[in-house]
Amino acid sequence: MRWRVVGIVWLVCMSSWAQQYQLADILEDIYGQLAEYGIAMDDVAEQLMEIAENPIDLNQTNAEELGQLCWLTDEQIDDILLYQYQHAFVSVYDLQLIHSLKDYDIRNLLPFVEVKGDRLEVKGKDMYFREVFHYAKHEITLRADARNIEDYENDPMYGKLRYRFDYQKKVQAGLTICRPTGGAWEQMQYGAFVQLQDIGCIKNLSVGNFQANFGQGLVIGSPFKMGKNRWMSSGMNAREGVRKFTSVSDDYQAFHGIGTTLRWGWAEVSAMYSIDQQKDSVWHHLVGVNATAKWKKLKVGVTAIENIYSDSTDAQSVVGVNARYNWGKVDLWGEIAATQGKRWGWGGIVGMNFTPISDVNILALYRYYSPYFDNPYAYAFSEKSRLNDENGFYLGVDVRTFAKWRLAAYVDAFREGYDVMAQADFIPNMTYDMNWRVRARRQVDKDTYALRYRLVYRLHGWVFRTQINANIVKTDGWNYGISLLQDVEYHVPTLPIVLQMRAQAFDAREWNNRIYAYENDVLYAYSIPNVYGLGGRFWLNAQYKNNDTFSLYLRVSETIYQQAWAVEHNKNSTRTDVHALLRVKL
Repeated sequence: MRWRVVGIVWLVCMSSWAQQYQLADILEDIYGQLAEYGIAMDDVAEQLMEIAENPIDLNQTNAEELGQLCWLTDEQIDDILLYQYQHAFVSVYDLQLIHSLKDYDIRNLLPFVEVKGDRLEVKGKDMYFREVFHYAKHEITLRADARNIEDYENDPMYGKLRYRFDYQKKVQAGLTICRPTGGAWEQMQYGAFVQLQDIGCIKNLSVGNFQANFGQGLVIGSPFKMGKNRWMSSGMNAREGVRKFTSVSDDYQAFHGIGTTLRWGWAEVSAMYSIDQQKDSVWHHLVGVNATAKWKKLKVGVTAIENIYSDSTDAQSVVGVNARYNWGKVDLWGEIAATQGKRWGWGGIVGMNFTPISDVNILALYRYYSPYFDNPYAYAFSEKSRLNDENGFYLGVDVRTFAKWRLAAYVDAFREGYDVMAQADFIPNMTYDMNWRVRARRQVDKDTYALRYRLVYRLHGWVFRTQINANIVKTDGWNYGISLLQDVEYHVPTLPIVLQMRAQAFDAREWNNRIYAYENDVLYAYSIPNVYGLGGRFWLNAQYKNNDTFSLYLRVSETIYQQAWAVEHNKNSTRTDVHALLRVKL
């Protein structure tokens, strides 16, 4: 225990240095597959970055707030809240006293939690609206990019202005104005929201851009639910209800209107209305409701939405029922939904979390989506980005019984093939850690076998990250892809400056062999680009923070392709991007 205490203290001191790389690893592990689907993950990354900027107070938090950290298991959340109730946290060092939290769990938690004061001192504090504007925090960010500068035929300039208003997380508002690359003034994108949260019976009231998530996501879901990864709880713990949407989006991830979730003891009721313009002059109206009841260990919910179009075509109704029941070490959950459009379709998902001992978690689930189940707002566990014409069985296990090792694996067998992954994490001490991952995947038109090795080393303000990715893909023949990258991060001791850089070499000459790797970017930006071809990629980040009031971020990246390959594939031999962001907090 003594050495663990020393290690945790040292790790807390290192947490500010390693925060970017912890966030990078989490985003890449959990959401890497979503990048392959083409789903915009800016809002997901921004949520985690906002939590890192405004950490969760361990003495004031609850299960729903901790559930936003979707790598935490239900047992770990319960243990944190039990410790809060019995003792109250004095400092983040107390996390080491929670048996279900291993050293690497605490390392992943540190950037997102803090201890402000005793639980009894803050509980029951009233909110007075006359104080809202007086004590609120304001944040303004201005971003300007020059993307693919060598492409002279298109305007490379991208711009975003972002304003945020926050009063104790209870009253929040935001405005985002975005100019996409190559866009004229009439193509400017706008987004705004106002959110009230945890005020009386109002769990959440969002006006403007918002998201909604209920059950397992077959009627209305969040991208958190999709994809497969080693974090066993990542889909199951996504927060239910209505919440703000902070990015600018024209896809099915965001609604535009008003939504609310009201809470009375064991019951919650949600209602929402959204309106947006589809192609030409067709307007789309969406009306949705949800009713959820909780009684002891049982939770049951009913969700329904109605899609109405101004041209009276393609109207669609979706209704679903979801349930969840905890039976000691077993957590059972599921949802069934039906869509009624031109044809009836239905889908269902049922699963079980089993924790035979505190350090072993087993997840099993089965899903079936009929060929005519067609709901663009559904985000649930799936092999494909669209939930229809699919059925499969998934079995995953996460083992944390060994002091320095974490082992995870899953097998997903579906009608068109299979997907198998195994990963081992080795954390011998607080100075370095490494992991290995192997994956085999069979789809209709190809077989993919991939390997990844990652090493992170920390020493006196320096962080080094080495990663090797390799794959072989069989289509008509066999092709390979390989990437070697080295990251270096340095915190200048006497100045509020952080420098980050990467050098990457890759040889993945076919599109099917493309390789994804998360990249640090400017604040509130999410970047997990794919590289393919033959060449190298380099980027440099510089961050300057002055007393948490003024921050400046600058990023320069360049991709260089072999001349012969670039000519053969009709691409420029180089691509240069420059990102700059200024933030002011008041």
